Amino acid sequence: MNLEDNILIEKFLRNEFSESERVKFLERIDTDTVFKKQFLLEQQLFESLDENDWSFIENIDEKEVKEYEALFRSEEIQVLKKTIEEATRENRRNEKGRIIRIISGVAAAVVLLLFIFKPFSTNNSLQLYAESEIMKGLPSFPERGNNEANNDLITGEKLFKEQKYKEAVSLFDAFLLENKDISGVYIYIAVANIELKDYDRALTVLDSLINSDLIDGEKGYWYKSLLYIKSKQLKKAKKTLQLIIDKKYYKYKEAIVLLDKMN
Repeated sequence: MNLEDNILIEKFLRNEFSESERVKFLERIDTDTVFKKQFLLEQQLFESLDENDWSFIENIDEKEVKEYEALFRSEEIQVLKKTIEEATRENRRNEKGRIIRIISGVAAAVVLLLFIFKPFSTNNSLQLYAESEIMKGLPSFPERGNNEANNDLITGEKLFKEQKYKEAVSLFDAFLLENKDISGVYIYIAVANIELKDYDRALTVLDSLINSDLIDGEKGYWYKSLLYIKSKQLKKAKKTLQLIIDKKYYKYKEAIVLLDKMN
């Protein structure tokens, strides 16, 4: 893995890509097996070493989770984390490889334990799939004269594509107060909040879309299932996907494939 690829992976994990760069990165993961394996490893390290992000799978026993958390938060692990962080800073100054290049001995053994205790291949692959699908099929608002409301939609879409999600949400929220008949607005607000990791807000908006009289209201279920996957609520994701399949809602064929991957 060369330095350029390491930098690309780090930028993706830190959400520093533009929309076009993000799409290109995800396309490479789909086609480059070696790069994908390296990405999943780096992603696991990135998440595991973040003490504020304990991403345990739902079906792990609560007692086991507490035991693993105690292990991860132990003095030895915190010392290891500090050592890795210091080595990482030194590597960046010297423009050498990422942290995986300097982990050895006990450090490697601990990282291996993290992988055993926290299964990631399937879970992270699902999350990666969810992230790529969330950005697909988003509507585009056509220009229709010098109409202020329509201009707000176009501006909101532009802000979203620039990854200025908070600004986009603010604009779309204001639009939605006066205009509740455009399903794309609900979807943009929900997806933007998903990117901001405000899953509760995204869920509220999707439920509003689902419960509306809009012809595209059923699209809310698909985005809801992806939200559940990304937020690691896999049981709810399966239930929603099954509903999509049973009712033959929007993306039901994709739901069949995704549910099969989860079973």
